[in-house]
Amino acid sequence: MSRQPFISADLRPDMAVQSDPAQPTLTGHATTEQLADAARALLSEEERQQVERGQQDKHEQLMGTVPQPNPNVQGTTLEGETVLLDLSTGRYYTLNRVGTAIWERCTGNQSLQEIHTTLCTRFEASSERIADDLVALVTHLGHEGLLTLQRR
Repeated sequence: MSRQPFISADLRPDMAVQSDPAQPTLTGHATTEQLADAARALLSEEERQQVERGQQDKHEQLMGTVPQPNPNVQGTTLEGETVLLDLSTGRYYTLNRVGTAIWERCTGNQSLQEIHTTLCTRFEASSERIADDLVALVTHLGHEGLLTLQRR
């Protein structure tokens, strides 16, 4: 007995994609950057500008937030690295020296923009790289429940 498809052939959408020969072909192993480039190529100039404005607004809002540690998180710094313990879950986290510099400033008194400015004077890296690393770590710590972000 053969199995019948749940959706009959006449109801299935046509999955054939007509690709533009000028566009690079993406494989299942495409990087995030390649996927983003391919997506951008499909947008009109006006749509691209709208996406960029939205990203800029979101970035500015995020940089204005103030990170504050969860009261259930205890941290100890040894030789430039910090070990965090979430007392509510029993999970440990280790931060390298850059993560430690960020964590030490997440006291609920400084915005991410102020922390960014401080980090730019301390580390020899581009402002964009520092901002990306700051946002990535704070977002990750927030998702893990170690930090909360408050709007000013």
